[in-house]
Amino acid sequence: MKLTREAIAIAAASLGGSSASSARMLNGTEAVTGNATVLPETNGTEADPGNAIVLPEINELMNMAFPMWEVDENGNRVETKECKVDSCEWNPYYITKRYDGLHPDLGGHPTDNDVKYAFYGSSPFGGQPYPGTPHHCAANATDDVSIGDCPKVVTLSDSSPQGPGHVPPHIALMSLTEGVGDELFAADEMFDYDSSQCRVVPDVLFRMIRNYFPRTEGEAVKYPPPIVPEGGDYQYEFPSGNGIDKQTPPYEPGSPHWCTEEFKAAGGWADFCPYVFDGPDAGKYRHPHIAYAALEVYLAHEAMPDKCGATWLENNPDFIGADHVATNTPFPIMDADDKDATTVENWLGQPVLPLNYTSGDARPGAVVMSAEASAKLINLDAAPTGSNGNGTAPTPATPSPTAATPSSAFVTTGSVAAATIISMVVAIAM
Repeated sequence: MKLTREAIAIAAASLGGSSASSARMLNGTEAVTGNATVLPETNGTEADPGNAIVLPEINELMNMAFPMWEVDENGNRVETKECKVDSCEWNPYYITKRYDGLHPDLGGHPTDNDVKYAFYGSSPFGGQPYPGTPHHCAANATDDVSIGDCPKVVTLSDSSPQGPGHVPPHIALMSLTEGVGDELFAADEMFDYDSSQCRVVPDVLFRMIRNYFPRTEGEAVKYPPPIVPEGGDYQYEFPSGNGIDKQTPPYEPGSPHWCTEEFKAAGGWADFCPYVFDGPDAGKYRHPHIAYAALEVYLAHEAMPDKCGATWLENNPDFIGADHVATNTPFPIMDADDKDATTVENWLGQPVLPLNYTSGDARPGAVVMSAEASAKLINLDAAPTGSNGNGTAPTPATPSPTAATPSSAFVTTGSVAAATIISMVVAIAM
C-alpha cells in the first residue's frame, strides 16, 4: 500500500494554507485541489486509480480528527454537548495551552505526550518544575528556576542513550508529509497495528526525519523553525515578532505566544502567554503536534479502516476515561483566574507579576514520551527508506548497546529519578 506524490500536494499545502495566506506547497508551487493519492492494497501492488482519494489541507484534517464545536463571533461556545468518544467536540477558538491534556470542555487540546509523539523528549511528572514539557529541570530545582536552566534534550549522536533527542513536532509533520509524497515507505511499512496501533511506526518516522534532516555524527542537528520553507512553512503559528499590539499579518518571526512587554522583560516562560487572540487570526493557532496527529489519524484510517477510526478520540478513548492521568503543564497565577475556566475571558489571561508558579506534586502513572525510551524504538542499522524509497539518506551511526535494547517510548513517571518503562506490547497498544 502506498501513497502517490500528486495527492500529497494537498497535504503539503497544509503547511502553507490559512485565512492569512493562500495554500501553497513546501516548494512554493500552488496546490491543485482535487489531486488524489492512490492506495494499493499491498506493498508494491498497483491499484485502480478509480480508488484514489483526496488528501485535504491540514486544517481540514485537524477539523476531521478533532471535530470542533460551534462558536459565536467572539469565540464563545454556542452549545455545550456531552463529550463521548464518538461525538466529542474540541475548541476551535484556541488561545492557551493551559488546559491541554485535560477534558476537552475546558478548551484545551491533547498534549504532545497525549498524541504519543515519539521524539518529544519529554520531562517526567516527578514534582520538578515544568513537567511534561521538553524542558528538563533538575530534580531538586525550586519553582523559581529559570526556564533557561532547564534544557531540552540535544544529542550529538542518534546512537546515544537518548537517541535523536528532542525533535520538534513540526519536523515530524513535514517529514511525514514529504515522506508519503516521495513514497519512501509503503503503508504496510508505515503502520503496524500490533505494535503501534493507529500511529506511524516510530522507527519509520525516524527514518523519514533523517532522510530530510540528516545528522552529521558528533554534531547536533539544527532544525529550522516551522515558519520558514525549510521547516515546513507552517501557516498556523502566527508568531508574535510584531509585538502584542499588532496581531495582524504579515507576522514577523518570534514566539507564537503573545506576551506583554513587562512579562518578557521579567524573563518568564513565554508558553504561559496566550496564542494570537486579536485580529483576523484570533484563536486560529494550532500546535504542530496536533497537525501531525491529524495527518497520522487520516493516513491510518485510510490504511486500516477496519481498525482505525476517523477521529483521534476514537483511536484514543482512554483520554476521556476515568483512569486517565492528565499531562497538562502547571500554570502560574493568571490575571483572569476569577473567570470561569471554560470561557474566553479566562483563556485570555496573562501571567501575574511577580510570577507565582507552583510545579505541583509528582503524578505516578502519567505517560510521557521520554528520549531515553524513544531511543530504544529506532533501528540504526535499518535501510533509511523502505521498499518504495528513492531518497538519499545519511549514513547511519553505529547503534550503542543501550539503543539496541527493545523497549517502549511510553513511560510512566513517579519521580525524576525512577521512571518505569512500560513493556512494548502493553504500552504501544494503549
